Amino acid sequence: MTAYKRLSLSDRCEIEAGLNQGLSLNAIAFSLSRSTSTISREIKSHRQSYIPNHFTGVRNRCVHRKSCKVQFLCPAMSKICKNKFCAHCSRQNCTSTCPDYEEEICVRLDKPPYVCNGCPKRKSCHLKKTVYKAAAADKLSRTVLSESRQGISLTEEELTALDQLISPRIKKGQSLHHIMVTDADKFTIHERTAYKYLTSGLLSAKSIDAPRIVRMSPRKKSIQHKVDKKCRIGRTYDDFNQYLADNEDTVIVEGDTVEGIKGGKCILTLTWKSCDFQVAFLRERNDSASVTQIFTDLYEKLGYEKFTTLFPHLILFDNGTEFSNPAAIEKFGPLIFYTNPSSPQEKGTCENTHSLFRRICPKGTSFNDLDQEFFNLAYSHINSLVRKKLNNLSAHEMFSLMYGQQIDIFETFGIRKINPEDVQLTPSLKTEYLQEPSLNESEESDDDDDN
Repeated sequence: MTAYKRLSLSDRCEIEAGLNQGLSLNAIAFSLSRSTSTISREIKSHRQSYIPNHFTGVRNRCVHRKSCKVQFLCPAMSKICKNKFCAHCSRQNCTSTCPDYEEEICVRLDKPPYVCNGCPKRKSCHLKKTVYKAAAADKLSRTVLSESRQGISLTEEELTALDQLISPRIKKGQSLHHIMVTDADKFTIHERTAYKYLTSGLLSAKSIDAPRIVRMSPRKKSIQHKVDKKCRIGRTYDDFNQYLADNEDTVIVEGDTVEGIKGGKCILTLTWKSCDFQVAFLRERNDSASVTQIFTDLYEKLGYEKFTTLFPHLILFDNGTEFSNPAAIEKFGPLIFYTNPSSPQEKGTCENTHSLFRRICPKGTSFNDLDQEFFNLAYSHINSLVRKKLNNLSAHEMFSLMYGQQIDIFETFGIRKINPEDVQLTPSLKTEYLQEPSLNESEESDDDDDN
C-alpha cells in the first residue's frame, strides 16, 4: 500500500479547479490518485462560509420570510413605519431582532460536493455561501497542524468532574499516583496527563498542595491549554474583516483580560467600540469557565431582548486560552472572532481604555484584596471622563445615546455617572476605597465603647 503524504498546495489547487468545473469527487480523487473519502474530508474540513453582498439582493435569509406576519420589531418605529411586515423592511434587518428567526441553509451543502463552487445558481442565490479555496484551505491546514498539540481533550464538564475526583484528595496530602491507582476505574486518562492538568493550573488544587511537585524544577516553557483546539477555524481576524465587509452597521464588542499579579484575581473587560464604553467583571481565575459564566449571568439578568441589543453581532477576543470555548458564548447570539497573535492594535479601543484603568491600578497591582464593587466604581469614573474623540462627551453619555437611558442595564453593569468635577483616575481612588470599611468598623467600635 502506498503511503501518501499530506495534501500540498498544488493538490488543493487541483481540487478547487475541479470543483469550479463541476467535476465529481470521484473524478477529482482519481486525478490526484487519492481516495474519494480523502477529498471529501478535505473539502468539509476546510470549506469556508460567507454572506453574499448583493447590491439589490434579499438581506433576509429566514426560512419564514415569505409567510412571516411579524410587525413592529422596532418599538421606536411602530408609529411611523409604513412597512406592512418586518420581513419586507429595507431599513432594519429583522434577523438580529426577531426571536423566531431561523436561517435558511441550502440543502445541497449536505451532499457532495458540499460547496457552492460549481453551482450554476451561485451568482443569483442570496443564501449563505460555502466555498472551497485552495490558498485559504492550505493556510488553515498549516495552522491546525501547528496547534495540534495545544489544548486538552476534555470538555469543561469533564474537566469539572475530574477536578472533583482529584483536588479534594490532593488537598488531603494524597499523591496523584495513590489517587489514580486506588480508583483506577474512575479515570479515563493517564497519570501523566492528570499531572499535566494539575501543574498547568486547570484544577482547583495547586502544585503547592502536592509537596513533591513543589520540589521539582519548573518546566522551561509553560504550556497553554485550550478548551477547543480548533476554536480559531472560521474565526480568524481575516474572517472578522470579511464579515464586516459583508455586513453594514455591525456592532463590535472587544473583550480582553486584565491581570493583577500572575496567578491571582483578574478581570474580564468588554468594550463597545463605537462609544468607548467599557465594563469589567472580576474573576477568581483566568480560565474559560469564568468567562462563560459571566456571559451566562448577563443573559439571565438582561433577558433575550436586551442581551441581543447589547451583543447583536460580534465579539472580538485575543488568543488567550480563557477565550477558547467560543461555542459556549455563541449559543447566546453573538459571533466570536480572534485577533492575530501579538496584535493588540487590532482591538485598539479596548487597549486604549485599559490605559485609563492603569492610571488607577498600575501594572503589578494585585486584585486579590479587591471586589466587584471597586471595579464598578473605577469604571464609573473612567466612563464619565469627557473625551475629545467622542465630540466632548463621555463614554457613559455616548452609550446612553445609543441604547437609551435604560437604568436596569447600567445597574446590571454596576456603572453610574460621576459628576465631571469628581472624576478621579489616580491610585488614590483604590486607597480611599480600601480605607472606607476600616473607617466604618472604627465608628462601630466607638459606638460599642460608648454603650
